[in-house]
Amino acid sequence: MDPIPTREDLDLFYSEQYYNLVNEGKVAPDIGRSSRGGDEAANQERWLQETVHKDIIDILLESAPGKQVAEVGCGLGELVDHMKQAGLEPLGIDLAGDAVKAVKSKGLDALEGTIDGLFDSGALKPESLDAVIFNNVLEFTHDPLHNLKVASHILKPGGLLMVRSGNDFNPLQMAAVNSLDLEEWWVSPPGHINYLTFNAVEAMMRDVEVTPFHRHGEFPMELWLLLGFDYISNPSLGADCHNRRVAFERSVPTEVRRRLYQAFGASGFGRTMFIAGRRA
Repeated sequence: MDPIPTREDLDLFYSEQYYNLVNEGKVAPDIGRSSRGGDEAANQERWLQETVHKDIIDILLESAPGKQVAEVGCGLGELVDHMKQAGLEPLGIDLAGDAVKAVKSKGLDALEGTIDGLFDSGALKPESLDAVIFNNVLEFTHDPLHNLKVASHILKPGGLLMVRSGNDFNPLQMAAVNSLDLEEWWVSPPGHINYLTFNAVEAMMRDVEVTPFHRHGEFPMELWLLLGFDYISNPSLGADCHNRRVAFERSVPTEVRRRLYQAFGASGFGRTMFIAGRRA
Protein backbone atom coordinates (compact mmCIF):
# COMPACT_ATOMS: atom_id res chain seq x y z
CA MET A 1 0.00 0.00 0.00
CA ASP A 2 1.55 3.26 -1.10
CA PRO A 3 1.24 5.78 0.35
CA ILE A 4 0.32 4.47 3.79
CA PRO A 5 -2.14 6.84 5.51
CA THR A 6 -0.70 8.80 8.41
CA ARG A 7 -1.89 8.43 11.99
CA GLU A 8 -3.60 11.80 11.66
CA ASP A 9 -5.40 10.71 8.48
CA LEU A 10 -6.71 7.57 10.15
CA ASP A 11 -7.84 9.35 13.31
CA LEU A 12 -9.71 11.92 11.21
CA PHE A 13 -11.31 9.19 9.10
CA TYR A 14 -12.66 7.29 12.11
CA SER A 15 -13.65 10.32 14.16
CA GLU A 16 -15.46 12.23 11.41
CA GLN A 17 -16.10 10.09 8.31
CA TYR A 18 -16.54 6.45 9.32
CA TYR A 19 -20.08 6.62 10.65
CA ASN A 20 -21.23 8.49 7.55
CA LEU A 21 -20.04 5.51 5.50
CA VAL A 22 -21.79 3.14 7.93
CA ASN A 23 -25.06 5.00 7.45
CA GLU A 24 -24.61 4.86 3.67
CA GLY A 25 -24.23 1.07 3.89
CA LYS A 26 -20.65 1.10 2.55
CA VAL A 27 -18.84 -0.36 5.59
CA ALA A 28 -19.55 -2.33 8.77
CA PRO A 29 -22.97 -3.87 8.03
CA ASP A 30 -23.23 -5.03 11.64
CA ILE A 31 -23.03 -1.45 12.95
CA GLY A 32 -25.46 -0.42 10.22
CA ARG A 33 -28.01 -2.97 11.41
CA SER A 34 -27.70 -1.67 14.96
CA SER A 35 -28.00 1.93 13.83
CA ARG A 36 -31.19 1.29 11.86
CA GLY A 37 -32.95 -0.21 14.88
CA GLY A 38 -36.12 -2.27 14.68
CA ASP A 39 -36.41 -6.05 14.50
CA GLU A 40 -33.17 -6.38 12.52
CA ALA A 41 -31.15 -4.66 15.25
CA ALA A 42 -32.93 -6.58 18.02
CA ASN A 43 -32.26 -9.92 16.33
CA GLN A 44 -28.59 -9.06 15.88
CA GLU A 45 -28.23 -8.01 19.51
CA ARG A 46 -29.80 -11.28 20.72
CA TRP A 47 -27.45 -13.29 18.53
CA LEU A 48 -24.39 -11.37 19.75
CA GLN A 49 -25.43 -11.67 23.38
CA GLU A 50 -25.93 -15.43 23.02
CA THR A 51 -22.72 -16.15 21.10
CA VAL A 52 -19.90 -13.67 20.37
CA HIS A 53 -20.39 -11.55 23.47
CA LYS A 54 -21.13 -14.50 25.73
CA ASP A 55 -17.82 -16.07 24.73
CA ILE A 56 -15.95 -12.90 25.70
CA ILE A 57 -17.88 -12.37 28.92
CA ASP A 58 -17.50 -15.95 30.12
CA ILE A 59 -13.70 -15.73 29.75
CA LEU A 60 -13.72 -12.42 31.64
CA LEU A 61 -15.82 -13.84 34.48
CA GLU A 62 -13.65 -16.95 34.73
CA SER A 63 -10.17 -15.51 34.23
CA ALA A 64 -9.99 -11.73 34.82
CA PRO A 65 -8.67 -10.68 38.26
CA GLY A 66 -11.54 -8.21 38.74
CA LYS A 67 -14.50 -6.48 37.12
CA GLN A 68 -13.04 -3.27 35.66
CA VAL A 69 -12.84 -3.74 31.91
CA ALA A 70 -12.56 -1.46 28.88
CA GLU A 71 -13.60 -2.06 25.29
CA VAL A 72 -11.52 -0.14 22.75
CA GLY A 73 -13.60 0.67 19.69
CA CYS A 74 -16.89 0.19 21.51
CA GLY A 75 -19.08 1.44 18.68
CA LEU A 76 -22.69 1.77 19.81
CA GLY A 77 -22.00 -0.08 23.05
CA GLU A 78 -23.67 -3.47 22.68
CA LEU A 79 -20.79 -5.38 24.29
CA VAL A 80 -20.40 -2.71 26.98
CA ASP A 81 -24.10 -3.09 27.79
CA HIS A 82 -23.91 -6.89 27.89
CA MET A 83 -20.84 -6.80 30.13
CA LYS A 84 -22.66 -4.53 32.56
CA GLN A 85 -25.66 -6.88 32.56
CA ALA A 86 -23.24 -9.70 33.47
CA GLY A 87 -22.05 -7.84 36.56
CA LEU A 88 -18.84 -6.35 35.19
CA GLU A 89 -17.87 -2.67 35.41
CA PRO A 90 -17.25 -1.76 31.77
CA LEU A 91 -15.93 1.36 30.09
CA GLY A 92 -16.35 2.07 26.39
CA ILE A 93 -13.67 3.88 24.40
CA ASP A 94 -14.23 5.20 20.89
CA LEU A 95 -12.71 7.84 18.63
CA ALA A 96 -16.12 8.79 17.20
CA GLY A 97 -18.01 11.32 19.29
CA ASP A 98 -21.38 10.10 17.96
CA ALA A 99 -20.60 6.58 19.14
CA VAL A 100 -19.64 7.78 22.62
CA LYS A 101 -22.88 9.79 22.84
CA ALA A 102 -24.86 6.69 21.88
CA VAL A 103 -23.14 4.63 24.59
CA LYS A 104 -23.70 7.29 27.25
CA SER A 105 -27.36 7.60 26.25
CA LYS A 106 -27.77 4.00 27.45
CA GLY A 107 -26.50 4.95 30.91
CA LEU A 108 -23.07 3.42 30.27
CA ASP A 109 -19.61 4.87 30.87
CA ALA A 110 -17.58 5.88 27.82
CA LEU A 111 -14.62 8.06 26.87
CA GLU A 112 -13.97 9.72 23.52
CA GLY A 113 -10.46 9.31 22.17
CA THR A 114 -7.73 6.78 21.48
CA ILE A 115 -6.32 4.44 24.11
CA ASP A 116 -2.86 5.99 23.90
CA GLY A 117 -4.22 9.54 23.97
CA LEU A 118 -6.36 8.79 27.01
CA PHE A 119 -3.37 7.13 28.72
CA ASP A 120 -1.09 10.08 27.97
CA SER A 121 -3.69 12.53 29.31
CA GLY A 122 -4.13 10.58 32.54
CA ALA A 123 -7.74 9.60 31.84
CA LEU A 124 -6.57 5.97 31.89
CA LYS A 125 -4.16 5.16 34.72
CA PRO A 126 -1.33 2.62 34.82
CA GLU A 127 -2.35 -0.78 36.22
CA SER A 128 -5.97 0.34 36.61
CA LEU A 129 -7.97 -2.19 34.58
CA ASP A 130 -8.61 -5.91 34.88
CA ALA A 131 -9.10 -6.38 31.13
CA VAL A 132 -8.77 -4.46 27.87
CA ILE A 133 -10.66 -5.66 24.79
CA PHE A 134 -9.89 -4.63 21.22
CA ASN A 135 -13.10 -5.66 19.45
CA ASN A 136 -12.74 -5.43 15.67
CA VAL A 137 -10.57 -2.34 15.98
CA LEU A 138 -6.89 -3.27 16.39
CA GLU A 139 -6.43 -3.96 12.68
CA PHE A 140 -7.76 -0.50 11.86
CA THR A 141 -5.26 1.34 14.04
CA HIS A 142 -2.07 2.85 12.66
CA ASP A 143 0.25 0.89 14.97
CA PRO A 144 -1.29 -2.26 16.52
CA LEU A 145 1.82 -3.16 18.53
CA HIS A 146 1.95 0.31 20.10
CA ASN A 147 -1.70 0.02 21.13
CA LEU A 148 -1.13 -3.38 22.70
CA LYS A 149 1.85 -1.98 24.59
CA VAL A 150 -0.26 0.86 25.98
CA ALA A 151 -2.98 -1.61 26.96
CA SER A 152 -0.40 -3.72 28.78
CA HIS A 153 0.64 -0.69 30.83
CA ILE A 154 -2.99 -0.03 31.75
CA LEU A 155 -3.62 -3.62 32.83
CA LYS A 156 -3.18 -4.74 36.40
CA PRO A 157 -0.78 -7.66 36.93
CA GLY A 158 -2.66 -10.75 35.81
CA GLY A 159 -5.07 -8.65 33.75
CA LEU A 160 -6.44 -9.89 30.45
CA LEU A 161 -5.72 -8.53 26.99
CA MET A 162 -8.30 -9.63 24.40
CA VAL A 163 -8.23 -9.13 20.65
CA ARG A 164 -11.10 -9.87 18.29
CA SER A 165 -10.07 -9.12 14.73
CA GLY A 166 -10.39 -10.09 11.12
CA ASN A 167 -8.28 -13.14 10.30
CA ASP A 168 -6.92 -12.00 6.96
CA PHE A 169 -5.06 -13.84 4.22
CA ASN A 170 -6.25 -17.05 5.87
CA PRO A 171 -6.13 -20.34 3.91
CA LEU A 172 -9.84 -20.36 3.02
CA GLN A 173 -9.72 -16.77 1.76
CA MET A 174 -6.79 -17.62 -0.46
CA ALA A 175 -8.52 -20.78 -1.70
CA ALA A 176 -11.56 -18.69 -2.68
CA VAL A 177 -9.36 -16.13 -4.45
CA ASN A 178 -7.62 -18.85 -6.44
CA SER A 179 -10.63 -21.04 -7.26
CA LEU A 180 -13.06 -18.22 -8.11
CA ASP A 181 -10.53 -15.80 -9.59
CA LEU A 182 -11.48 -13.10 -7.08
CA GLU A 183 -9.62 -10.01 -5.99
CA GLU A 184 -8.42 -9.90 -2.37
CA TRP A 185 -11.70 -8.30 -1.31
CA TRP A 186 -10.74 -7.79 2.33
CA VAL A 187 -7.98 -5.31 1.41
CA SER A 188 -9.74 -1.98 1.88
CA PRO A 189 -7.63 1.14 2.31
CA PRO A 190 -7.53 3.86 3.48
CA GLY A 191 -9.34 2.82 6.66
CA HIS A 192 -7.82 -0.65 6.85
CA ILE A 193 -4.03 -0.77 6.60
CA ASN A 194 -3.05 -3.67 8.90
CA TYR A 195 -3.97 -7.29 8.22
CA LEU A 196 -3.60 -9.66 11.15
CA THR A 197 -3.32 -13.41 11.73
CA PHE A 198 -3.53 -15.54 14.87
CA ASN A 199 0.24 -15.96 14.99
CA ALA A 200 0.90 -12.25 14.43
CA VAL A 201 -1.39 -11.19 17.28
CA GLU A 202 0.03 -13.77 19.65
CA ALA A 203 3.59 -12.67 18.79
CA MET A 204 2.68 -9.03 19.48
CA MET A 205 1.13 -10.02 22.80
CA ARG A 206 4.32 -11.77 23.85
CA ASP A 207 6.30 -8.68 22.85
CA VAL A 208 4.33 -6.66 25.44
CA GLU A 209 4.70 -9.29 28.20
CA VAL A 210 1.26 -10.83 27.72
CA THR A 211 0.98 -14.62 27.47
CA PRO A 212 -1.79 -15.94 25.16
CA PHE A 213 -3.90 -18.68 26.72
CA HIS A 214 -6.97 -18.93 24.48
CA ARG A 215 -7.74 -18.70 20.77
CA HIS A 216 -10.74 -19.49 18.63
CA GLY A 217 -11.90 -18.73 15.12
CA GLU A 218 -15.47 -17.70 14.40
CA PHE A 219 -17.57 -19.04 11.53
CA PRO A 220 -15.41 -19.19 8.35
CA MET A 221 -17.62 -17.17 6.02
CA GLU A 222 -15.34 -18.03 3.09
CA LEU A 223 -16.87 -21.52 3.16
CA TRP A 224 -19.96 -20.07 1.49
CA LEU A 225 -17.82 -18.92 -1.44
CA LEU A 226 -16.31 -22.37 -1.83
CA LEU A 227 -19.78 -23.97 -1.58
CA GLY A 228 -21.09 -21.92 -4.49
CA PHE A 229 -22.55 -18.88 -2.74
CA ASP A 230 -20.37 -16.15 -4.24
CA TYR A 231 -21.39 -13.17 -2.13
CA ILE A 232 -18.38 -11.20 -3.36
CA SER A 233 -19.42 -11.20 -7.03
CA ASN A 234 -23.10 -11.08 -6.05
CA PRO A 235 -23.44 -9.01 -2.84
CA SER A 236 -27.18 -9.71 -2.67
CA LEU A 237 -26.24 -13.17 -1.35
CA GLY A 238 -24.40 -11.70 1.62
CA ALA A 239 -27.36 -11.22 3.93
CA ASP A 240 -28.57 -14.77 3.35
CA CYS A 241 -25.11 -16.21 4.10
CA HIS A 242 -24.92 -14.12 7.28
CA ASN A 243 -28.38 -15.25 8.39
CA ARG A 244 -27.47 -18.90 7.83
CA ARG A 245 -24.39 -18.42 9.99
CA VAL A 246 -26.56 -16.86 12.72
CA ALA A 247 -29.08 -19.71 12.49
CA PHE A 248 -26.31 -22.28 12.84
CA GLU A 249 -24.77 -20.60 15.86
CA ARG A 250 -28.11 -20.27 17.63
CA SER A 251 -29.05 -23.88 16.89
CA VAL A 252 -26.08 -25.78 18.31
CA PRO A 253 -25.30 -26.03 22.03
CA THR A 254 -22.81 -23.42 23.23
CA GLU A 255 -20.17 -25.95 24.23
CA VAL A 256 -20.40 -27.75 20.88
CA ARG A 257 -19.95 -24.47 19.03
CA ARG A 258 -17.03 -23.50 21.26
CA ARG A 259 -15.22 -26.80 20.70
CA LEU A 260 -15.66 -26.42 16.95
CA TYR A 261 -14.47 -22.82 16.93
CA GLN A 262 -11.45 -23.64 19.10
CA ALA A 263 -10.55 -26.31 16.54
CA PHE A 264 -10.87 -23.67 13.82
CA GLY A 265 -8.56 -21.40 15.80
CA ALA A 266 -5.98 -24.16 16.29
CA SER A 267 -5.82 -24.54 12.50
CA GLY A 268 -5.82 -20.80 11.72
CA PHE A 269 -9.35 -20.81 10.28
CA GLY A 270 -12.22 -18.41 10.91
CA ARG A 271 -13.21 -15.14 9.23
CA THR A 272 -12.84 -13.47 12.63
CA MET A 273 -10.33 -14.56 15.27
CA PHE A 274 -10.36 -14.12 19.02
CA ILE A 275 -7.29 -14.32 21.26
CA ALA A 276 -7.01 -13.81 25.01
CA GLY A 277 -3.77 -13.34 26.93
CA ARG A 278 -2.71 -12.61 30.48
CA ARG A 279 -0.30 -9.88 31.54
CA ALA A 280 2.59 -10.99 33.71
